[in-house]
Amino acid sequence: MKIIASKEDENLSLKEILINRGFSSTLIRKYKHSGRILVNNEISIVNRIIKKGDIVELLLDDENTSVRPEKMDLHICYEDEDILVVNKDAGIVVHPTAGHPDGTLANGVAWYYEKNSIKAPIRPVNRLDRDTSGLIIFAKNPFMQNYLQIVSPMKKLYIAIVEGDMDGRGTIDLPIKRKPGSTIERMVDDEGDTAVTHFRLLKRGEKLSLVKLELKTGRTHQIRVHLSHIGHPIIGDTLYGSDTSYIKRQALHAYRLTFKQPFIGKCISLYSPIPDDMKAVLKNAF
Repeated sequence: MKIIASKEDENLSLKEILINRGFSSTLIRKYKHSGRILVNNEISIVNRIIKKGDIVELLLDDENTSVRPEKMDLHICYEDEDILVVNKDAGIVVHPTAGHPDGTLANGVAWYYEKNSIKAPIRPVNRLDRDTSGLIIFAKNPFMQNYLQIVSPMKKLYIAIVEGDMDGRGTIDLPIKRKPGSTIERMVDDEGDTAVTHFRLLKRGEKLSLVKLELKTGRTHQIRVHLSHIGHPIIGDTLYGSDTSYIKRQALHAYRLTFKQPFIGKCISLYSPIPDDMKAVLKNAF
């Protein structure tokens, strides 16, 4: 990453300039201690006062991934030097776990990185449940991960098919915590973490509703828990009270991501079409 100091940067410290551009104090310390912050081609201290025209460079991560590469047909929607956006199919776990040590999306991304000589660890910025389809971002360096999660969070839109006749629009603001005795299931509880989901009805069927949702927080199973709690579970979601007579997985799809790319100065908006299994429900039940 290269920054040419402007008039507004003059007489600020190097650390202040980096913080103004979205770097966390933790990342600045990491790059400082490893000697990867340069000013005019020389390793610099972060208290240095910057002048207009100074060239600040950060040597971002050049690490190999620890996830085992596995060949996989990835549906790549967007890629640049800092991020990779993939359209995930339902049924694929994002990252290896004890129960799913291989065959995950992360294994496929590791293979893609290796094939294309991309030296970066696997950093998913957002996560999707195994049976949720849609767009997921992988950051190629820690700055982009921090930027998209903390500094300038991306806008995440989902579409779901739910049981019953939902209201036209609204906000579900109910805290969520892990259900006692379960490592997987979550529940609404006053002692939980803040969770906010906006929704808008798109279409009504005889027994189902098509709903657009926007996450303002990112709790585990947030959309699924919220919709089930208000009496409109996502069809196919057996964990939270629906059956599979319409579809064999939860009918939830992450269809749009919108985010700022600070290195190229653009706002990027990506779209993923509704998958075939959800289209079939819409055709038959609406």
